[in-house]
Amino acid sequence: MVININAISFSPVAHDIESGDDDDWVVSTRTADVDDRVIGIFVGYLSRVINKEDTGKVTVGHFSNSSGDEDVRDETQERLNRLRELELDDEDSSNYREFEEVADSLKNRLISHMDGRTSRGYLFIIQAINNDEPFIGILKLDVVQSEERPILDRDTRRLEYEEIEDAFPPTEELQKGCTYPIFDPIDQDNVFNLDGDVKFLQEDADSDYFEEFMGCVTSSGSREQSQTILEGLSGIKQDRSDSVLNPGEVQEARTTIQGSDGIADGEIVHDAAEQALGEEYNEEEVDAMLHEEGESEVQIDPNNTTKYVVYNLDGIEVKVKMSDVSEDRVTVQEPEYENGEYIITVRGDSLDQDFRG
Repeated sequence: MVININAISFSPVAHDIESGDDDDWVVSTRTADVDDRVIGIFVGYLSRVINKEDTGKVTVGHFSNSSGDEDVRDETQERLNRLRELELDDEDSSNYREFEEVADSLKNRLISHMDGRTSRGYLFIIQAINNDEPFIGILKLDVVQSEERPILDRDTRRLEYEEIEDAFPPTEELQKGCTYPIFDPIDQDNVFNLDGDVKFLQEDADSDYFEEFMGCVTSSGSREQSQTILEGLSGIKQDRSDSVLNPGEVQEARTTIQGSDGIADGEIVHDAAEQALGEEYNEEEVDAMLHEEGESEVQIDPNNTTKYVVYNLDGIEVKVKMSDVSEDRVTVQEPEYENGEYIITVRGDSLDQDFRG
């Protein structure tokens, strides 16, 4: 993967910034010099978004979904497409000024979605190329207002303090970023399979406002989505029969999802629900669960599904790998009578003991 950055714009963003304020500005690489080492760090930010697997803090945005504000959605996608088309090799060109104007409109849109709970930061709009394909990267970074770090003075061999102000996060701690469009990072060990338009990464915390300002409907990463769906199916069974999904039912649902040809969609999830719930399966009830959990747009990469199941027995948690459940290395036998004993059987060849805390 080879990323080249053509242009960057940056501006302050906070819920209380209004037109005409001192913080109401946009600066770009047309007028501001940016050190090559800084460019390298921003290449690292973009690479992290592109390469991140669809687990944890990754979500996928869809402009083509029929729900949501259609006018805003179309307008945002048009802006992003226009940014990708701009020729920015001439710093004095009108194209560069258009880049700044679009960046300013995106800044104002993001501010309109922020409130008093969201932290101040800076918005970066980046036009870049990845392996000859143009794309747009958008980052919202918070800064460390003031931080003291110990440094070693090589000349005096003394440990001293160095005060850093307005520092951006390290690459591995990227707070909020997205790229448009989504594409394969061309890495056999880390292939992002989900379909969609915008790939979001929020390492600090999931924030709806950052996704909403793009005007697209989002779906969770595969692992998080499969976890939510399995928990929802277990909740349906518990409501019906006061018993959670047993290991065999969990594995049946997971096998159905993983056995799909390509991305598992809502139809595959219903097949999995029918396998797991049996006679207790109800199509409308499963649809209601998906809607309630915010997973109406189902897209699961079969290679990145839930890895563990956690059994909670009156406060005692037993965490088991799904593969161990499927191989019957760990089984949970429910009591035959009310207030009986659960029996957990673990099969293995050796036993180690570890004390922690």
